[in-house]
Amino acid sequence: MTKRTRSDGFTVRTTILIIVLVLAIAAAVAPGGAASAGLTLEAVEAADHVGEEATVCGTVASAAYLGRSGGRPTFLNLDRPYPDQPFTVVIWGTTRDLFEDEPEALYDGRRICVSGKIVEYKGKPQIVVDDPSQIEIADAPSLPLELAYEERIFLKAVMASLGLDVNYGLGEWDAEAVQALIGFQESVGLDPSGVPDSPTLRALADASVDIPVEEQTLIIRMMLVRFAQRGE
Repeated sequence: MTKRTRSDGFTVRTTILIIVLVLAIAAAVAPGGAASAGLTLEAVEAADHVGEEATVCGTVASAAYLGRSGGRPTFLNLDRPYPDQPFTVVIWGTTRDLFEDEPEALYDGRRICVSGKIVEYKGKPQIVVDDPSQIEIADAPSLPLELAYEERIFLKAVMASLGLDVNYGLGEWDAEAVQALIGFQESVGLDPSGVPDSPTLRALADASVDIPVEEQTLIIRMMLVRFAQRGE
């Protein structure tokens, strides 16, 4: 086995930091944002937009899983508990099985945003969720560095290569990424905030010496493909 020298580690850290800088510059000069603008509503506004595609945000005031009912639905009622809720998120059993944790426990009391088509059922607006990615925890720690979409993909790819459980194919800073980063921060003695602040990024750069060379190559290729797709 070839022993990795200190200079090798410095080169890897330097390479990753250079890529981060390049990503930041590319995001700054790119026309428009990475995320497309869409209709974002508070829960109380959803009733006026039935039939439209939108993102609806609110705090889960009550949540229930009806495992013995047909379809095994999970209901997340926003802003006010059932039956006074202005909006409901519906997760059928087949979709519920795609969640890593029980949705009624994962989202209860949290402010969330759910994306999809607003429909009406018994006079109440709702969105039926077909994929866990439609729900995002809105009160998760914000990113003080305002990382661009591609930068978040790169950051999550580095985290995955270090053995952290994240989906590095998506740029959303989701609950999975927060929990993975908290675990890393705890392992290196940093404040477990789940936020990729400067000390955490430096710690990730130091830890990057342990990323196998073949995975470094995959990360670089993945990011170049992302750049190419953005320019097409």
